[in-house]
Amino acid sequence: MQICSVSVEGFRCLADVAGVPVLSQTILTGQNEGGKTALLDALNFLLHGTALSEHDLTYVGDGDLQEPEGDTAALHARVPQTVVTGSFSLNAEEQLRLELPEQVRIRRRFRPEAGMFLEVHRRVCQDPQLRDLAAVKLPGLKELAAVHGVEPVGQASARNSWEQPLRALAQQLKQVDAWVPAASEVAAALPTMVYFKGDSVQAPEAVIQSLLNSRLREYTRADEVAKRVTDLEGYLAESLKEDIDSIRSHIAQRCTLPSVELAPQVQVRPTLVGVELNVLDSQGRRFPLSSAGTGRSRRISLALWESSNELLGQHDATQTPESDVLFVYDEPDTHLDYSHQRRIMALLQLQSSRPNARVIVATHSLNLIDGVDISSVVHLRTQEGRVRAEVLSEDSADKDVRRHLSTIATTLGFRNSVLLHERFFVAVEGVSETSAFPILFRKHAGFPIQSAGICLWAGGSNEGALRFARFLKDHGRDVAFVVDKDSRTNQRHVFRDDKLKEHGFDLKQECLYLGSPNELEDLFTNDDWAETANALWRPNAERGPWQPQEIEELRAGKFSSHLLDLLKGGSPEGPKNKEDLMVGIAAHLAQDRIPAALSTVFDALVSRAQDAGPHLW
Repeated sequence: MQICSVSVEGFRCLADVAGVPVLSQTILTGQNEGGKTALLDALNFLLHGTALSEHDLTYVGDGDLQEPEGDTAALHARVPQTVVTGSFSLNAEEQLRLELPEQVRIRRRFRPEAGMFLEVHRRVCQDPQLRDLAAVKLPGLKELAAVHGVEPVGQASARNSWEQPLRALAQQLKQVDAWVPAASEVAAALPTMVYFKGDSVQAPEAVIQSLLNSRLREYTRADEVAKRVTDLEGYLAESLKEDIDSIRSHIAQRCTLPSVELAPQVQVRPTLVGVELNVLDSQGRRFPLSSAGTGRSRRISLALWESSNELLGQHDATQTPESDVLFVYDEPDTHLDYSHQRRIMALLQLQSSRPNARVIVATHSLNLIDGVDISSVVHLRTQEGRVRAEVLSEDSADKDVRRHLSTIATTLGFRNSVLLHERFFVAVEGVSETSAFPILFRKHAGFPIQSAGICLWAGGSNEGALRFARFLKDHGRDVAFVVDKDSRTNQRHVFRDDKLKEHGFDLKQECLYLGSPNELEDLFTNDDWAETANALWRPNAERGPWQPQEIEELRAGKFSSHLLDLLKGGSPEGPKNKEDLMVGIAAHLAQDRIPAALSTVFDALVSRAQDAGPHLW
């Protein structure tokens, strides 16, 4: 059983976070105190039933509670319960054994006054009394049979004689989809979660305990071990018989009741309560690891994480298929240098490559965030006091769309961290602009273009660039275009007016045009070009320096192409392409010689960036 997504209600800062995908490899990012650790703990609660308290419930405002009118006393109460719901996929053997469909939802609830409940959403009989017959005692089964006119199919003293016909009746009656208590077999089939918390970097004992507990749970699932555990539970329940009889008779006597039924439910769940880890020094002396220093503890913890993939990959031949496992890391990169972070990245790739494993990592590390596909990143953002999950997709359920958008982002050179955190995306036509603009912008503004919150990218003739720009805009990112004036009508250019309008962009508000009259290169004067060319590309001696008048004569046609041909032909050191041309003049030009039209565009971009985002996807 593999987990595919998780939703959380009423747990710490996660008042209502829905549909967080759990992929083969998921990177969980977000601000401090933004809910990353809470989401991981919620997963632990769902899969392992870790104990919660009233302090884990979410405080909400007046508007979040749906109370009857006049019930003002409850308006400032806590959310009454925590609910963590997972979407799971089952293999064919599990579907047959658990009588569940391929996709199923399972949730765990907690209420302080009532405790913890594990439930599954499935097709059941509309009559609630006929749903969980396994939990009904023999007298109760007889009462239900009498109500529904059902006769036993065997000996009247045998439980199955009554339960079997009642189950058959339940199948014949109207069926509905409802949340019902999950059977112990469903609970046992949940994935094993191996939780490596951030503080485990300082405590390798905690890592070992987590690993061995996971293996212990796997061993407990084996048929032979499960039978022994069941026999032990039966033996312990039988051992309580005399104590139960004493309690029953005491209650009956004190409360004047004719009869009292009391059935013990004994559950044995083996668990590792602690681990003692000692090391030996070079003289063979034995001492606790805690006194060996934090550096050694961190190295041992990392080694343990690496060993977990092999350890949890082992399974007995009788266990078919191999148990599913979820590896969870809470800021594993804390206090680690880049080389050790690379080891962690390799570890995550290895673990997520296992068909029965999934990996989820909460981190602030840009190395880890940028080291995976953008479609694997889930960003938790706090807005108006509520945590929301951002995922790069038009439809988080559509894997093909996710993959396509991810491919476009990669093609355009976007880092994951840029897509998550930048406020303002500015599309230009090509590499000439992306290379020259940062140089010219810094000379004009006095600071780098990145520090203004502007992400510059070259769309070129890539049709996908327009679709991706539209996607950014539709999901709350601010987008603008800076294009040559001749692009507005040139059929060879993707950033022409009809294409921009077709993708929903406002030509007046979101498009800035450059050129005098046609393109960026036009903006620079003849003197600027001649001075730059003579200084950088040194003309042939026989032809002599380039003159401003030569430059002027080129403006009648396609200026940038003619200029490039002139400078390439006049010097063996001349620019090789338009990118060389623009980077050369951008680097050589003095700050006070930057064209006024270009300065106006830069000022407009800074103003837009100041008012931009960040927004939710």
